[in-house]
Amino acid sequence: MSDLLVRATESGALRGRAVRVDQHMALAWLGVPYAAEAAGTLRFAPPRPHAGWAGVRDATRFAPDVLQPLDPSVTLRPSAEGSLVLNVWAPAAPGTHPVLVWFHGGAYRAGSGRLYDGREYAARRGVVVVTVNSRLGPLGYADFAGLFGDDRFAVNAGYQDQRAALHWVRRNVAAFGGDPARITVAGESAGAVTVNLLLRDPATRDLLAGAIVQSGGVNQLSDRENSVDLAAGYARALGVTAAGRDRLWTLPASAFVRSLHTLERVRSRRLNSRPTLDGTVLPGSLPEWLARPAAPVPLLAGANRDEYALFVKLPDRVFPRTDRALLTRVLTGAAGSPRAQAILAVYPDDPDGLVALGTDLFFHAPNDALLAAHPAPAFRYRFDWGTRFFDLGAAHGLELLFLWPRPMGLSSGVLRGQGRAGRARLADAMQGSWAHFVHGGHPGPDWTPWAAHAPNLTRLHPDGLTVTSAGETTRLGRWAGLLPAMP
Repeated sequence: MSDLLVRATESGALRGRAVRVDQHMALAWLGVPYAAEAAGTLRFAPPRPHAGWAGVRDATRFAPDVLQPLDPSVTLRPSAEGSLVLNVWAPAAPGTHPVLVWFHGGAYRAGSGRLYDGREYAARRGVVVVTVNSRLGPLGYADFAGLFGDDRFAVNAGYQDQRAALHWVRRNVAAFGGDPARITVAGESAGAVTVNLLLRDPATRDLLAGAIVQSGGVNQLSDRENSVDLAAGYARALGVTAAGRDRLWTLPASAFVRSLHTLERVRSRRLNSRPTLDGTVLPGSLPEWLARPAAPVPLLAGANRDEYALFVKLPDRVFPRTDRALLTRVLTGAAGSPRAQAILAVYPDDPDGLVALGTDLFFHAPNDALLAAHPAPAFRYRFDWGTRFFDLGAAHGLELLFLWPRPMGLSSGVLRGQGRAGRARLADAMQGSWAHFVHGGHPGPDWTPWAAHAPNLTRLHPDGLTVTSAGETTRLGRWAGLLPAMP
């Protein structure tokens, strides 16, 4: 077994460890650098190649997470500035296995690859799993280049990290038993936005064999004007002027975390960390991005039935409280007043109507637009299992508890008392479908492809995976092309 645990990569040799799943075994290499540490003079630089190491590097423990705000999903874990690492889980059995590269959610402000344990897929499903950490918050996405007209600051540094990680996987995954020609990228929420970007990025689209998009739309991108305004807010919070911008390299990294908290208090209804349509790393506008050809690979995409409940019912723990007036402004900006009023009339002016409207606007409609534009076989799902915890229903992120062992550090108490046997059946069915998709580009015999003339939907529910018509998905379904900008 000891020989199995040492693998050679382009930067040097790594020693991993064996992990057990019931009667099965997997191998894990944790905290593997895919780029140089993005700190010091490299704080705002694009990701640079790692200098490598001599001898065999220990890869049996997770590396510190990248610096980020403390919240319920990231507390009590060590963090460090610019820790650009990934984690690999591989089947113990020799062979050439398909690869799943996972990008975590967290609104581009928090989260970690270590929260998604890949041993189950590796040991029981024959998949090599890679989870990625990249720069977050102002260190990953503040547009200081646009604010100061200074190209020493990388734009979309966090996304460039993710892109570099995918290239590292392509070059090195064979050492772990992975097939570099069968890489499926997957992500949830912000991670799903990343997958959408990678699908149309000329630097990455040819690396992909498949894509899984969970609860994340391209409407979460920021235009340059909004991005520069955000950067100005960060600069004010940091006490940095244009003349003194060199201080941004010498400020303690913790100051950037505090600046994010400050900006969130000032811009309390907005996403304050997200990729920028900058015209260089990414296109300059959403229509320009949509005009780019997507990789012609199989796509699995969907969202949860009650996504927006998380933001409405747990405002202090996730996002600030929102209301119908805000969604009305967003919808009017996207659709125009007469059309917006017609859409709003379909949704009751009550808490349930607010959840349904926000869910459709920011998740189902963008997802349908993605499917309609995709040039290859696509499969659509809706996660319908609901929790009684805070009366959240099938809220944003809940499907992760069925796909991963305790993702995001969430307690099983979210699921307690709601049919353990049914939950186990659904978890097994979902994990099997995801793995089946990674292996062959199809989630399984119970699934029917989506098409414009046959917009099939697979419902993920304890009763089983059932295919229904698009008419049962959302009240906004008839406006599938609508892409309202996130506030």
